Amino acid sequence: MNKEHRQILELLKTYLDKHPDQRFGQAIFNLGVNQFQETTDPRNPNYTLRDIYNDSDDEIIYRIKRQIEWFELQQRVNEGISSTESLTGTTVNERLYLTGLLDLFEKYKETDKEFAKFILKSLKVDYESIDKILS
Repeated sequence: MNKEHRQILELLKTYLDKHPDQRFGQAIFNLGVNQFQETTDPRNPNYTLRDIYNDSDDEIIYRIKRQIEWFELQQRVNEGISSTESLTGTTVNERLYLTGLLDLFEKYKETDKEFAKFILKSLKVDYESIDKILS
């Protein structure tokens, strides 16, 4: 077994330890190891699993880590919003500060626009403002 295999197995083990209610097949799908084939027409989704035979171990490790990061981001955003009484009448910066998401947003604004966009959408920032902030 090479180091990439060990890393994949350790990531899966850690995830399944945190989510013992999930079946193994669910876990590898949720972590992005298995994926649906891409669809060109959103009106006709394709629910056939994509062949991952030629995916490198590094690609699989990247997908797993990205999914774990995505799950953790969703949790942090939900916790930040839940811990705040009201965001009505506040600016974007105030919303980010009050929810404790300012530093996380700044990080993702530089490294991952999709994650940054998710934070802003969750804070009910309008699409026009999101585009201006992230451009």
